[in-house]
Amino acid sequence: MFEPRGPADAALTGGRAGVREGEAVLARLEALVAAAGELRDLVAGCQQWRGGQRRAALAALDKLAGALAPVRGALLVAEQRSAGGVRAGDRDFVAARARATRTGLGETRRQVRQATTLDALPAVAAAVGAGRVPLAHLDALARVAESAGQEASARLADPGVQERLVRMAEQQSVREFTTAAARLVASFDPQGLEESAQAQRRERFLTLSHRPEGVFVRGRFDHVAAHVLRTALAAVGSAPDETRTKEQADADALIALAERAMTGMAGIRPRPTSPDGGLLPDPEQDRADARVTGTATRPTVSLLIPADTFAELHRAQAAATGEGAAFGLSGEDEPRECADRAATPSRRAVEPAALDDGTPVPMSQVARILCDSEIARIVLNAEGLPLDLGRSQRLYTGAQRRAVIVRDRACAWNGCDVPAAFCEVHHIRWWDRDLGNTSVDNGVLLCSHHHHVVHQHDLHITRLRRPPSPTILGTPTRYLFHHRTTHHVINAPPHWADPPTTDCADPPGAGDPAVEAAPTDRRGEPLLAAT
Repeated sequence: MFEPRGPADAALTGGRAGVREGEAVLARLEALVAAAGELRDLVAGCQQWRGGQRRAALAALDKLAGALAPVRGALLVAEQRSAGGVRAGDRDFVAARARATRTGLGETRRQVRQATTLDALPAVAAAVGAGRVPLAHLDALARVAESAGQEASARLADPGVQERLVRMAEQQSVREFTTAAARLVASFDPQGLEESAQAQRRERFLTLSHRPEGVFVRGRFDHVAAHVLRTALAAVGSAPDETRTKEQADADALIALAERAMTGMAGIRPRPTSPDGGLLPDPEQDRADARVTGTATRPTVSLLIPADTFAELHRAQAAATGEGAAFGLSGEDEPRECADRAATPSRRAVEPAALDDGTPVPMSQVARILCDSEIARIVLNAEGLPLDLGRSQRLYTGAQRRAVIVRDRACAWNGCDVPAAFCEVHHIRWWDRDLGNTSVDNGVLLCSHHHHVVHQHDLHITRLRRPPSPTILGTPTRYLFHHRTTHHVINAPPHWADPPTTDCADPPGAGDPAVEAAPTDRRGEPLLAAT
């Protein structure tokens, strides 16, 4: 957590110059409020505007909100340091502010957290004010910074690191930025990541509360345990449809897992019994059993380990045991013993391992996971994991899918943040028409909606060169989506400038999107190239 910057309130206030400055700011803020009232009346007929005018107005409002964020932040920090507005009975400044604004403790904490981050990171504050960093990214950074230790906070205050965070925010969605910022903080303070993971594990719990209207389940898990649970729920195959919501499908999947644990079956429903007590055939149950118990691909949790981190783990283990023998490679070691041998994590600053959604994993959990044959490790070099089965197989294997997820992280459509667990692997060069290979290089991760868009509108996909990054788990690979015949770019990453790395030439008309013939998104809006 950041320490307060700057002089105490006594040095900030007082003096005629300060009073005049405060009066000038108040006058300008009152003018802004008055102008906002006029705008409210002017936009009453905005439905009749051209679409481009509405989008430009919304962009201007986004920029205005960003410009005002550092102003609010400076005022909040100064007021907090002076304990302004705190009355008898208020626990602290946050409680006093929540009482005065009637917005609640949660919203007030969010505002104060953002203000503290802007105060501690002036380069980030300038970028927020200039519209380079969206407010959602600021909120994500503030949450990560709030949990950072003293060493990591000092590193975050470095101007070079702040500029790196700004570039990340310009290139990444808020979901990607959140995990990338968490990994960056973890690389600065491995011990802090370890302590945070241990604290999460100490606070784990699961309760079933029986009430007249049903049983309520409540719990808390560490990130790795929760990732395992999500993977297992998804593997059951219970999907939302017209008869049940996603939450209901997840509830059914949890019961299916419990029934499988008790009976060795998938637990879709109880099997019918014969009069003599034997089990009768049930084709639907048989198919469900095949999905879960091994006939189909078994669910696997992937752990992404940079090569330097993998080597450091072995070095730390060898130093701890004095043997120098590798462990966790064959799956024959006892998991608890392996974890115990690496119980003291390395303090050397290396890029942390991560789950396939980018969540950083501390060294002690890496050691335990490497001993578990049910969890796949993927050791990464700069090129990733190459897998190619040629044209002998159309469907992607589990290992290939995991490799594609490592590279793409989520739906590759720029601006879509559907997680990898809900995406499909599309053949860039189509299997049937283009004789494309079932390979990692020819695969791209797409959600169901954008997979349909690509096929419906015959879009060609060009993989772009990954931007330089000091970390292996940096910005995900980006793609261009353009018409196969006209080459007009339909979807591109923000600030797109790099040429593609595939054998597809830079399409003519790049940056000149075809609006009239362009496909539409879920809301019916034209899909335009990002600028």
